[in-house]
Amino acid sequence: MARKQVTLKATLAHGEFYWVTNVEADSEEEAVVAAENLFLAEIERIEDWEFTDFEVV
Repeated sequence: MARKQVTLKATLAHGEFYWVTNVEADSEEEAVVAAENLFLAEIERIEDWEFTDFEVV
């Protein structure tokens, strides 16, 4: 397995959301599934996190 950085993007009604994470996977497809699963696990604990960086232009 190789370490892969995955960026997922969701277009929402009021903006775009990006999830960037690193996973161990043998293929791009496995990497995407692993990244989606990690995001779902994090979103279950949404009350425990906050945005820590921003850019205003």
